[in-house]
Amino acid sequence: MKTSSRPSLTAALPVTVLLAAALALTSCTAPGGPGGNTTGTTPAPGSGTDGTGGAGPDGADGQDGEPAPSALELALAGPSMETEEAAAEAVAQMDTAEQAGQVLVGQLGAAGTDPASIRELNLGGVIVMGDAVPEAADGTDDVDALTARLDQTQQALSAGRDWSGIVSVDQEGGLVARVQEPLTEWPTPMSYGAADAGLRDAQDEDGKEALQLAAEGHRLMAADLAELGFTVDFAPSVDVTIGADDPAIGARSFSSDPERVAELGRAATRGLLNAGVLPAPKHFPGHGSVTADSHVTAPVQAASRAELQERDWLPFQALLAGEPTAGTEPLYTPMVMMGHIVVPELEPEVPASVSGPAYEALRELALPAGPADEGAAGGGTYNGVVVTDALNMGALVERYGADEAPVKALAAGADLLLMPSDLTGARDGIVAAVDSGEVPADRLTEAAERVVTLLMWRDQLAEALGQADQEEKAAAGVVPGSGTGGTEPAATSREVSAAAITVVEGECSAPLVGDSVQVAGGTARDRARFTAAAEDAGLGVGSGPVITLLGGAREPGRGDVVVALDAPSGLASSSVPDGGALVALYGRSPGAFEALVDVLTGEAEAPGALPVEVGEWPAGTGC
Repeated sequence: MKTSSRPSLTAALPVTVLLAAALALTSCTAPGGPGGNTTGTTPAPGSGTDGTGGAGPDGADGQDGEPAPSALELALAGPSMETEEAAAEAVAQMDTAEQAGQVLVGQLGAAGTDPASIRELNLGGVIVMGDAVPEAADGTDDVDALTARLDQTQQALSAGRDWSGIVSVDQEGGLVARVQEPLTEWPTPMSYGAADAGLRDAQDEDGKEALQLAAEGHRLMAADLAELGFTVDFAPSVDVTIGADDPAIGARSFSSDPERVAELGRAATRGLLNAGVLPAPKHFPGHGSVTADSHVTAPVQAASRAELQERDWLPFQALLAGEPTAGTEPLYTPMVMMGHIVVPELEPEVPASVSGPAYEALRELALPAGPADEGAAGGGTYNGVVVTDALNMGALVERYGADEAPVKALAAGADLLLMPSDLTGARDGIVAAVDSGEVPADRLTEAAERVVTLLMWRDQLAEALGQADQEEKAAAGVVPGSGTGGTEPAATSREVSAAAITVVEGECSAPLVGDSVQVAGGTARDRARFTAAAEDAGLGVGSGPVITLLGGAREPGRGDVVVALDAPSGLASSSVPDGGALVALYGRSPGAFEALVDVLTGEAEAPGALPVEVGEWPAGTGC
């Protein structure tokens, strides 16, 4: 029987408390499938959560007087043994072709993702890219039409089985947001790193306030997605950026500091889970410190294993080991994304997504670091789902055939195969590889079991969230306590930008402009949003100092005030006159421009600090 490697429960909750909770929950049932036609099992006590503990469903206390964990806290702890066993039984009923289909995720709208083909392939799920999002008459995304399509797709995915399928998206904030207005727009993830750097340099030395903001921001973003029918968000990026030489990640990264990426990545992961959306931290073995883009070619990571463990792997280890850090409780991370980076230290000339040693290195990050840490992570390697980055990216296409890459990834250790170029070809290729012995049948079965376990558990978590009251949610850390974060998405998005905005060079405690300004650079929408925010604040637009908006991560600019809307690297080669200012905004949402105008007019100071080095300005620079 397979055993779970989720974090040890004893690291978070007393045994007597757990026994009391288990007794209190023995009559409960976990959710069945999407149609509600089956009876599941109650999650067994697993690891602790990022909450603070709380009373069980009947308010029962443990034998030592401690409140028993609620059903929600137990669900957040990860899949129970019963769930794993139910998944194994379900997969045992599948033939090879059905198991192969279950580990595939196709791009919605491509061949093989219509309802009939989904059922025929027994597809594990779909991913929604921008071209699959319908447009409304006013030019915004037609979320009603999208919701209807996702519902139809989910019905096909879950037909004849007792668990929901994967309906996924890349929604990180900033430029990586497949579903846009009228959904709340969020600034780049680097905004959280800038807020964190500024707050730690000021009154919040341990960064707790910034972590709460990251968790709440991601929860609210995911809640919008869940309302549309999404069950998975391939986020957050826990890559550690090296700054200007990083061409692919940039402001998708929280910071260049591995420890801050680890903390913020945990907070973001927890936030997504708190909305019932499965996260997938990415891109192991680390995409932020390579100088090529895997969308085009396979980057080569020349660092040694020791260097990788200290920098790129540290955030993944914090997530997979599940150990409490910075005052937080253990966290269950259900899925991780494997990137297409070549690491000669692991396997020369082979992208990590098709490299056995890379999957082994990833799963071993959950192991205790030494005797002093025994039991901290359950004593086993990571047993969650490892999903590949998109298999149709240039890094793999330049090396392998369309039907070859999925087979190689599965054989190497992948559990979920994202966006193969040809779904039917991938399914047939896997079947042929199993029949020939190229891929052991047990490897396919293991992958399918992990995927089904993941999906059954997500259904249980979604039901527990739906049934919990506000007190239980607060006790589990699902909603913020009084005075921390926000509860309205647009207001919280603005709060993130207001906490992140950084004056890299210029006056900190005085207005940067007068009564009127000119705006240049950026896109037409950027300029329109700036103008709207300025006029709402009583700042004229049409004459006066020039505000130059930098739309890209590296483009330089000239003006009286130069503002970076994405990664701040372009500020290093930008120029302003004496008395001018260089500002990093890290976003182009309406709320970000409102925060910018407040700083320009002196209504607010800029509390953020650079989370990454920019030219001669070190990380930490700010007012």
